[in-house]
Amino acid sequence: MSGLPTERERALEVLARVERSTYALFALEGDAARFGASNFVRTVVLGVLRWRSRLDYAIERLARRPVGGIDSSALEILRCAIYELMEMRSPAYAVVSEAVESAGRRVPRARSFCNAVLRAAAAANLATILPDGDSLEAMAVKTAHPEWLLKRWTESFGRPRAMAIARANQRLSYPDIVVNTRSAAARGEIEERLETSRSTLVDHVLKLRESTASLTDLIEAGLVWPMDEGSALVASMASSAGGPILDLAAAPGGKSLYMAMRGEDVTSHDISLRRLQPLRSAGATAFLGHAPRIVVGDGRFPPFRKSFRTVLVDAPCSATGTIRKSPEIKWRIDMETIGRFPALQHDLLSSALALTDEVCIYATCSLEGEENDAVVTSVLEGNTDFQRDDIARYATAGALQWIDDGVLQLTPESGADGFTAFALRRVRSRGSQ
Repeated sequence: MSGLPTERERALEVLARVERSTYALFALEGDAARFGASNFVRTVVLGVLRWRSRLDYAIERLARRPVGGIDSSALEILRCAIYELMEMRSPAYAVVSEAVESAGRRVPRARSFCNAVLRAAAAANLATILPDGDSLEAMAVKTAHPEWLLKRWTESFGRPRAMAIARANQRLSYPDIVVNTRSAAARGEIEERLETSRSTLVDHVLKLRESTASLTDLIEAGLVWPMDEGSALVASMASSAGGPILDLAAAPGGKSLYMAMRGEDVTSHDISLRRLQPLRSAGATAFLGHAPRIVVGDGRFPPFRKSFRTVLVDAPCSATGTIRKSPEIKWRIDMETIGRFPALQHDLLSSALALTDEVCIYATCSLEGEENDAVVTSVLEGNTDFQRDDIARYATAGALQWIDDGVLQLTPESGADGFTAFALRRVRSRGSQ
């Protein structure tokens, strides 16, 4: 193919990179850097990842064969084309024609097969292909989620909320931004330039209706910072507990930045200096008005001789609360994946408590009990110096509806990424018997 790739070809290339384990948002950033930002590419890539199992269900019925028997490149072409037909209502002729041409270049032996499937798709009422009923199996197809994951959420949250979570994950998602309180004009300039709404969960956050591509100048100037409102909410809770604050697993640094913006004395710690690069950027320094304090080390063996009034542990996790923005996660994880994190989370929380003078906020962007309540329970069984506190004490008014029995259970139907968070308070001073 000569010249620049078409937007449909770009979408296929991005999906190929995601299939090789890159995160979709990173792959899209790379594509935009090479060819320029494209709402079409972003929509197709995230749409195919968001609806993949439902697309595969339709393909199997149109092709009359399991998707496992279809060449992977041909399958991705079919997914993209059928997503356009089902969800974007793109003109059938253009979709089928370019997809068949792409198949001829990428997988010549599958050209006729793709042509036949897509002509059938263009002639079909694709909505009637979906399964009837509201069984868990049918809902897994309709909401494009793994059935095992829907079953877990049903057991944890009840069926109505589990289905609400799944449906929320399927909605188009745009970035949120923190507006720098040091700039009185920043909020007005952004609201004048872009379509936004103000977060009801946390202060100083605007919700966008487009990508942050047009805000590059404001980010570099330190006037705004990309950050999900759920993440900002967790940071606000730690800030409310008071400083000095240690952000023990800080990468990529947004929570540290938010707490420092609120005037807290924050130390940002992570095992990877590379992963803290966003916090080390010129934009972050401009946002804070000074260089952030960064310490690199293993959170299981933190290199501190002093303790902190508050320690925040936003622990590495399976990230099932972030499927809304990173839909590829639901096709990558399984029970084994979830099982990899609790041991590390246990060690990080234990280290955090050893450095905490008053309050520790433990949070994950996971909705899974093994990574949340089970970890906290296990750590507290071996540490009688702390007990659970009601996290509502540190929450904003808008977050109270998402707190149950003293625990933040923010799920994606809120419009934010899902987070689970606990407050642990020291009840025995150091050295007491």
